[in-house]
Amino acid sequence: MTRSAAKLASTCLVLVVAGGCAEVTGSPSAPANPGVPSPLATIHQPGPTPSGQQTGSPVQASIIPLGRNNGVEARLPINGYFAAPGMEIRFDASSSIGAVNQYEWDLDGDGEYDVTSSEPVLKHTYAHEFEGEMILRVSNMVGSSHVLKTPVHVSTVPMPQPLAAPRNVQVEVLSTVDGVSEIRVTWESEDPAAYSWAVAINGFPAGRVERSARSVNVTDIRREADVLVEILGLTQDMALGLRAGTTLPAAK
Repeated sequence: MTRSAAKLASTCLVLVVAGGCAEVTGSPSAPANPGVPSPLATIHQPGPTPSGQQTGSPVQASIIPLGRNNGVEARLPINGYFAAPGMEIRFDASSSIGAVNQYEWDLDGDGEYDVTSSEPVLKHTYAHEFEGEMILRVSNMVGSSHVLKTPVHVSTVPMPQPLAAPRNVQVEVLSTVDGVSEIRVTWESEDPAAYSWAVAINGFPAGRVERSARSVNVTDIRREADVLVEILGLTQDMALGLRAGTTLPAAK
């Protein structure tokens, strides 16, 4: 991988399925929704076929912007909330980044914020069935803001069983320069319901790769502190499976 990719370290995290590299040109994309894994970019690559992929299958590459959105970034601990009518849901945005002084909550996704508060936690009860999204906007005192959307399913139908967590998630450090590493993440799974695989860094969804992948290279991992690396499966309708991961120690 060229050093040009490292220049994107302050704004991008690049994922490339092990076994090939993809050169990306042009300006970085707009900041990704941290609650929703980024879409696939399909790039054909010659050379040896990675393990777990058929010959001629596409290599998946994603560029994941990791900018700080002018100092604030909305975050929730999960992507997707399930409840029955009359059951209380607890939305917790306390992991949001920056000096947030205002939280605005659009509980039915209609574009109108229903609740404004200075507290990061909101408890809400949906009286009737609802299928849509909740929109959270966080702001600071100088007017910078960031918006996060998450699915909400309120129904009497039982919640679907999530995908099983992958097994044997391992991280190998390929190189480290000035505390910034390139790593290879590997995992095992035979779950046929997994439509793709998502990678999360420190709990933050960072991108996804195709269902046949069982390894992925991740560049620009800053290791001032320990880094949690996780893998989880996604169904075709983007329902998230259970996570499994391992901790990468801080660089010495």
